[in-house]
Formats: sequence, structure tokens, C-alpha cells
Amino acid sequence: MEIKAIGGSSFGVEVRGVDLSQYISDETITSILDALYEHRVIVIKHQDLDEGSYLAFGRKFGTPDPHPVDHLRLAGFPEIEAVGNTQERDKDEAVRNGAAFWHTDQCYEANPASAIMLYALKIPQAGGETLIADMRSAYGDLNQGLKDRIDRLVVRHFYSSTGGRYGDTKAPPIKTIAQEDRLPPVLHPLVLRHPVTGRKSLYAVTGFTTAIDGMADEEAAALLQTLKTHALGPKYVYSHRHAAGDITIIDQFQTLHSAVPIDRATGSQDARLLWRIGIKNAPGVLKDEWSLEAHP
Repeated sequence: MEIKAIGGSSFGVEVRGVDLSQYISDETITSILDALYEHRVIVIKHQDLDEGSYLAFGRKFGTPDPHPVDHLRLAGFPEIEAVGNTQERDKDEAVRNGAAFWHTDQCYEANPASAIMLYALKIPQAGGETLIADMRSAYGDLNQGLKDRIDRLVVRHFYSSTGGRYGDTKAPPIKTIAQEDRLPPVLHPLVLRHPVTGRKSLYAVTGFTTAIDGMADEEAAALLQTLKTHALGPKYVYSHRHAAGDITIIDQFQTLHSAVPIDRATGSQDARLLWRIGIKNAPGVLKDEWSLEAHP
């Protein structure tokens, strides 16, 4: 197995020389996890998997979790979400570009996603990138006074708040589930210490954020906007160009990401299809549980 830096990124790496359709040892999985937690994003190159083998690989990283928007789930494989512009439902911009805003997947759940996997099946000749922001480096570069101010703060997240907050371009709303009933607001630390490495990162400062616990709304909005503006500076953002056959894995505890808006496919030259798996809980090889806590 070979690991090398991704060109154009200050934090991601490529993994080569691994065939995920074959038996993968715990030692190899541990090495891949180490690379993910250290570099925040890994791209496992040149894979050829069906739904079952892809899902089996996902289970090595934790618990694959069906997306709460059930119409996005792949038939027969509810843990896999088909993301792109090729299907009948993708005629609806709210579906096709539903992730085209800066966010952290499933931070609106009490047990949030720890990682997401994106397996590229069809990639357009132009467009279709995923933007990824490095929240660990963004936190590290804050001045000590601001770190002291935010280290113990707790943020309220809510699925129905998607888009339009703290300067985001508003994402098209998806109202296919009873969000208020199934996904009530939850609280998570604004500064998260990674459950494996212990390194601190800003966590989910935009996208589904609605408030800071115990802080006036106007003050909270101003603080979150300041953090978002800092964290999405060019120094921290990488535009990832997918390639067919690659599996991109993103650590949700140390990043923000956004899809780039895309039009409906007219043919193979502009078709985009990714299989997404959202992962929760600790990987089995770690033989441990974890929790998300704020730390001084």
C-alpha cells in the first residue's frame, strides 16, 4: 500500500495498491484509518466494487447508516445513497443540488456521522467537484483569545435549518420527511476533540447550525459568521475532482464540505453518479467506543 499527498491539497492523501474487492486485513484497515484521521481526507484509487462489496468495506469503518431522506436510498441497499444527476428524481433541483452548501453530514443527529464515503461511478468531463474545508488547521490558526472564548461552547443543530444561514447561498429545501418530529434539534461542541487523535477542530460551524447554547442569537450569529469566514478561506479549502473508480473518505469530525451545483445530465459526458455511505460509531478494529465532548 502506498500513501501520497493529493496534488492541490494541503491535507488530503491518495491510497494506492489496495484492492478492496479482496480480503482486507485488520492491519490494512488500521493503516487506512490512521491516514484518514491524520490527513482528514483519503482517496482510495482504482476500485471495482458492487453494492455488496462496497457496503462490506464501509462496515470496516463503523456502522453504515441510512440517510434520513429515504427517497435517496439505493434500492435493496438502504445504507447507500445514490448522489448525482442521472436519475428521474434528479430533474428536481432540490434533490440534485441538495448538498450544494457548506455543511457537516448528520451533525443534526444526536449520534452524528463520523465519516462519509463517496464511490465515484460516473464523473462529468467538467464540474461535479466536492469542496472540502480543513477544520483542524482552521482551528489551529485561531488566536489564543478566540480559542479560549469558544473551546467550551455548544452549538444547536437542526435539519430544517438547511442553507441560508450565516452568509450561505440558500440550498433548495427538501421537505420529504417530518423533520421536526423525527429530527429534533441537538447539541454538539463547537470545538471538538477528535475521539482517536485528540486533536481539536472546529465542528459544523455552518449548514445546520441554529444557535449557540446560552448565547443571544445576534451574538451567536456574528461569532459563527466570523468562524465560517475564517474556516472557508482559500488556505483551508480543497476542490476535489472525483475520478471513476475512486472512493473518497472524509472525516466528518475535522472537515466541512459542499457539493458544487450541477445541471441535469444530458449524456455520458456530463453524467455524475456517486454512491454515498454515511458512517457512524467507532470502527471495529479500534475495539472501543467514543463520545464527542467539548474540551478546554
